[in-house]
Amino acid sequence: MGSSARYSSVKHLAMAVNLGRWSETLFAMFSAYFDCSHGGLKDGTFAVSGWLSTAERWHEFSADWQSILASYQVPYFHMKEFAHSRGAYSSGWKGDEPKRGAFIQELIGAISHHAMAGFACLAESQVYQEVDREYRVREHFGSEYALCSRVCVAKVKMWLGGHGLADPVEYVFDDGDVRGRLNQLMEEDGYPPPIYKPSRDRVTKDGTQICGMLPLQAADLAAYELRKGWDDFGDATTIEEVERYRKSFRGVGAALDQGDWGRCSADDLRQICRGRNVPAR
Repeated sequence: MGSSARYSSVKHLAMAVNLGRWSETLFAMFSAYFDCSHGGLKDGTFAVSGWLSTAERWHEFSADWQSILASYQVPYFHMKEFAHSRGAYSSGWKGDEPKRGAFIQELIGAISHHAMAGFACLAESQVYQEVDREYRVREHFGSEYALCSRVCVAKVKMWLGGHGLADPVEYVFDDGDVRGRLNQLMEEDGYPPPIYKPSRDRVTKDGTQICGMLPLQAADLAAYELRKGWDDFGDATTIEEVERYRKSFRGVGAALDQGDWGRCSADDLRQICRGRNVPAR
């Protein structure tokens, strides 16, 4: 691996989103964790981002991540709370830039050390709506979230294939996002069904304790930074560009030189629709 990050356009995914079937097996060597950040469900920017690694490395990551949280005396990481000094970050965090910067860099260090690759897809609602007037995008994908998530899954498959790896993957998504037709899309294309988990511990109405998945907190960090970089500056769709504007994300590009980050433009989406035989309006 080189020292600089390699990221490609979403355009070359148009075929990959439609091809390939995963063989059924009882054991997944890899796990990919994804979360979404959006500027508004009806009119905003959607970014789905996450990280791929092995089960063993995720186990080590979780121990390191939990240790960092404990050292800063916070029970979990949630980027929106952290960014606005709310919730678990309402006391002793606002305005303390040295503390905030050190905290984020330690978290990014854990990601960079344990994750094998990072993947993201960003889509603007106005682009989604524009192409939906030409193709039955809404009926096919169900939501911008499902579109971005499905593209990310294709990115993972392409990355593994490019590295001579063909082991099955568990695809884990934060259970708080609007799913659209993601389940159906993955089933239709022969992928294992998506797994939905919370990023933080919680108790259900019937008293069942559900453990949060710490890698989803890392995915939350990446998705928020990508979406915020685009919303604030309009051209931040790669790690290098996010780093240019978002100081809290510096270090990932240098430490993690594998993956695929990009924006789904109107032309990209049209090409994906043609490749998937999405009916025209």
